[in-house]
Amino acid sequence: MSAYGWTITADLLDDEPGAVGTMGPCDLTGARILALVAGDGRTFTLYDDDGEAYYRGRLVADDYDDEEACYGPLGDFGGPNAGATEIRYRYHPEMDCG
Repeated sequence: MSAYGWTITADLLDDEPGAVGTMGPCDLTGARILALVAGDGRTFTLYDDDGEAYYRGRLVADDYDDEEACYGPLGDFGGPNAGATEIRYRYHPEMDCG
């Protein structure tokens, strides 16, 4: 079971809702789903290698210092789904990676 969960709150690639509401990873627990639906977590934006913003979302984690958790939305969704290469966290640049 993963020590984190994430949701996409804005699809900046599509005029339609697109990926909005997508959650992960695949072993996301009910408690994390409830936390994300309640609006908990840290806000992130996924970018491509040209600096174009692709998606916004939120991450909840047991430990926000855990690199796997911080990378999770990028590795689980942003990269495979759209080729995103970087994740930046609002107000938490120490969590940025890519």
